[in-house]
Amino acid sequence: MTDVTLFNGSLKLAASVYGPESAPPLLFLHGLALSRDTWEEGVGRLAGRFQAWTLDFRGHGHSDYAKTYALADYVSDAMTALRAIGRPAVVVGHSLGGVVAGTIAQSADSNARAALLEDPPWFLGERAEFDGSPFPQLFAALRGRQTALREAKAPLAAYLEFVAGAPSAAGGFARDHVAPRQLLSQASALQRQDLRAWDGMVDPGHGATLAAVAAERPLLRPALIVQADPACGAALLDGHEARLKAANPKARFVRYAGSGHAPHRLLAFADRFYDDVETFAATAFAT
Repeated sequence: MTDVTLFNGSLKLAASVYGPESAPPLLFLHGLALSRDTWEEGVGRLAGRFQAWTLDFRGHGHSDYAKTYALADYVSDAMTALRAIGRPAVVVGHSLGGVVAGTIAQSADSNARAALLEDPPWFLGERAEFDGSPFPQLFAALRGRQTALREAKAPLAAYLEFVAGAPSAAGGFARDHVAPRQLLSQASALQRQDLRAWDGMVDPGHGATLAAVAAERPLLRPALIVQADPACGAALLDGHEARLKAANPKARFVRYAGSGHAPHRLLAFADRFYDDVETFAATAFAT
C-alpha cells in the first residue's frame, strides 16, 4: 500500500493505492463521517487481482477541510482521483460515496467504466423521503455527540466508546455487528471530520447535498446497486429500488436481507459484499 496526495485545485486530498499498476483499477469512495480506511480489509483482499485506490473526501480523513461540501464538490474530488488513476476504473461507493459514484455514472465520463452503489441514499434529497427515514434522528444524534466530544477535546477512546455502544437497527449495539477495526476506523474518522460537512446533509429542504441528486436520470454505465435491509436501517428504502429500476432497467440490483446500511463493515456481510465487488468488476473489465 502506498499513500499519495492529490490536488483538487489548491485542496489536498489523501488517497492510498493497493496492488500492481498494471492491474485493472478500482476507486473506492466512503460515506459521510467515515474515511478511506473503511475499505482496508476489502482492498487488501482484492489487491492481487486489481489495483485499488481509496480516497478521503474533502473534510474527511487526512484530506483538507474545504469551504463548501456540495454534491458537486464531492464529485470533483472523485474525478480528481479518477484522473490520477489515468485509466477507466470501476467506481465503488458507499452511502454518500455511492451517490457520487452514481452521479459519475450518469455522466458517462470516460474515466468511469462501471459503478457499484452500496446502499446509496438516492432519494433522500426529497424532503418527504428524508423525513420518513431514520436519518434525521440519526444525523442529529451523531452530529450532536461528535460536536460535544470535539469541544471537550476528547481522546480517541471516547469516540470509540460512543460508536461501539450505539444502538443498532438490527438489534443490540454496533459492537455486536461491526468488526472491531471498523469501529476504530469510524471513531478516528469522527475525530478528524470537518463538522461543517454535516451542514448540507441534515435538512434536504434547504439546498442540501442530496437534493442535488438527479434521481430520475439514468445511469449510463453498467451498474450494480446493493440495497441494505430497510428494516435494519437502509438508506435505499422500500420502493426506492423500484424507482431506480424504472430509470435503469439494465442495472443489476441485490438486496442483503438482515444487513444494516454499510454491509462492507459488518461481520455477517463483508465477505459477501467483496465477493460481489470482485465479480462485478471482473465482468465490467471483461466486456
